[in-house]
Amino acid sequence: MLVPTNADAAGSGRLGWSNAPRWRLPAVRPPDCPQGYAGDRALVQVASARCKETGPPGQAQPRPTAARPSARPATQARPEPARAPAPVWSPAATPDATALMAMSAARCHDYLREREVEFVALDRDEAPEVAIPVRLRGSIAGVAFTIPWSSDLERDAHAIWDCRLVAAVVPLAEWLHARGVTEVQYFSALRRGKIVQQKPKSQHNLGLALDLYAVRRGSDAAATVEDHYPRRTLRRCPGPGERGPGASPSAGAPASELLLGLVCVATEGGLVHTLLTPDHDRAHANHLHLDLKAGQSSPADPFVSFHGT
Repeated sequence: MLVPTNADAAGSGRLGWSNAPRWRLPAVRPPDCPQGYAGDRALVQVASARCKETGPPGQAQPRPTAARPSARPATQARPEPARAPAPVWSPAATPDATALMAMSAARCHDYLREREVEFVALDRDEAPEVAIPVRLRGSIAGVAFTIPWSSDLERDAHAIWDCRLVAAVVPLAEWLHARGVTEVQYFSALRRGKIVQQKPKSQHNLGLALDLYAVRRGSDAAATVEDHYPRRTLRRCPGPGERGPGASPSAGAPASELLLGLVCVATEGGLVHTLLTPDHDRAHANHLHLDLKAGQSSPADPFVSFHGT
């Protein structure tokens, strides 16, 4: 028997869902999830219940309901003003994900210093599962990376990165900054708990994965992946000179174009090994997952979850 999640329970009465009193439903022990995650109990009596990233209670913003436009008199359509051209940026001179994974701790630290990334190297006993653990102490290429619901980033384990993941994000931050982005909000880099003990092991358990939740431009409201990533749109990244979904967005482009462009610049530049979008599965509906791989053969790299793949 299926048990609806909270989101489903709030719907408009789907057929087939049980209306029986709670005391008659089968008891299910929720998984032990860290702060910012919730147990996914859509299927009852499943031993490997999963934790899904939702942010802490009350963080999800209600989606705005579109008001029905009132009838307006017919007017002659005006041509849209020309947008500013997309800022020039090329990942050609940037090491790819595999080259970054070959860096030693000393070389990675130097790489970040050369690019003026403020960080602090951590002792291995603070994060023994991370090969080159660091914490950010400032922005990356002018973009702040924050966990908005974290009360103390200096102690939050989710804010521990492998240095090589920071190096991989540098060119992406440069690309975002050129398009006016000043802040990236994320769920976690390092993650501990039951979900990362499954096989194949999550790169979050090594501090080599980033779950990107939202982007912000200046004083604008943060544009979340859940509300702005256009699902079932990106089937491939366009080639040089091509337009369409995933093409490099112009300055001031909507957040939807910005997120699709970010997926393609990371993929085409080989900046990450894996990129999972909301088209991948329900567990990734509210974020973009980017990771570098260490000693893992599945899925094949590079891998990006285009619609239909």
